[in-house]
Amino acid sequence: MKQILIIIGLLLCFNSVAIIPDRKYVRLPQEVGMIYKELDVVTKDGYRIETWFYPAQPVPEQSAAQAEMLPYKTLDDSRRPTLIICNGDAGNMSYQQISLAYLYAANGFNVVTFDWRGFGESSEFEMDTDYLCYTEMLTDYDAVIKAVCKEKVVDKKQIYTMGWSTGAYLTMIAAHNNKAVKGCILSGTPSSFEDAIPHLVKVHPKGKTEANLLVPDDFPRRKMPSLIAPKFRKDILLVVGSEDNRTPLWMSEKIYNALPEGINKKLSIYEGAGHGGTEFPFFVDWERWAEETIGFMTF
Repeated sequence: MKQILIIIGLLLCFNSVAIIPDRKYVRLPQEVGMIYKELDVVTKDGYRIETWFYPAQPVPEQSAAQAEMLPYKTLDDSRRPTLIICNGDAGNMSYQQISLAYLYAANGFNVVTFDWRGFGESSEFEMDTDYLCYTEMLTDYDAVIKAVCKEKVVDKKQIYTMGWSTGAYLTMIAAHNNKAVKGCILSGTPSSFEDAIPHLVKVHPKGKTEANLLVPDDFPRRKMPSLIAPKFRKDILLVVGSEDNRTPLWMSEKIYNALPEGINKKLSIYEGAGHGGTEFPFFVDWERWAEETIGFMTF
């Protein structure tokens, strides 16, 4: 039953086009034998953000899986590269983020996952499901980055961020705003709201209108990916599926073509992949995803 819930959750959280908070965790890291701890993250406006810090660790033995949280320990006292993975606009960090943490922790990275306010076990926050995002999500992201920088096993010169769909543009904005972030990995990235909203109205199967695709008045629209790209000075890997009908290839190309020369940048197109669900690039070609993303962070 739990595996069915995870698959359903993956399909939902990759295919939504507006906020769908999910408060229930379908599994916990210890259930796949992973070591982690909870970070104490509170935003500047007083919201608690549930955050899991996975230190670099070997692939766990199958017998390590248990119901209770495993004792926290690190391989050694070395400072290591660290990847912060945010959520999209649905689901929570108990879905694909645990699988991603499993991958990167086994390859020598610390991994951090977190839930936006109103999601998972983060503080309550009322959300209107007609909104594409909330400005407060950027506040949540900033608080997590700040907390991660305080961890003794984190190499502060090697902090990367990752996000998809809604999480992709929030990740690029957060990387642009935070000097601590070296680079970001984005998948299925909207270029701007001016591009994305009319396109979503055309392709959404349930007939979404612009009235159902709202953006907060105080959201920094001018910091959307294609608009900040000319001034973006961080490493950046843009991933997109050739069959992505939500954030099609031309949006990633628009962002990539606007990026300055002289930075570590790459546009990676996954043939046959779409935007979400089982068509998401890392489901379509997990080995390529692992090789490219790990290679990008060890460039």
